[in-house]
Amino acid sequence: MILERTGWAEGVSGRGANAVSEKEDFKDVMAEETARGRRQPKKAVTLARQRMIRKVADMLADPGCEKRTFLAVIREYGIKEGSPEFLQLCELWDARHG
Repeated sequence: MILERTGWAEGVSGRGANAVSEKEDFKDVMAEETARGRRQPKKAVTLARQRMIRKVADMLADPGCEKRTFLAVIREYGIKEGSPEFLQLCELWDARHG
């Protein structure tokens, strides 16, 4: 395998938490490259959903983030006000920020 010949795989294995992240990034890139020219809408939606979840989690963890900003972001992602998901996120905000 190319990684073994270049020594890249050994260099990644000793980096702890970053190693997992870099391996996942490499895996994603390889999947995209091997699927070049073919559409994968399901994967694109999944990646967009993962980004949204990551951003919302970061905002929940940030003590300086205002509720108004948080609500604007979740509305921007298409979560309708009054939906079970919207209400759950509001409950999470209230539990985290008071």
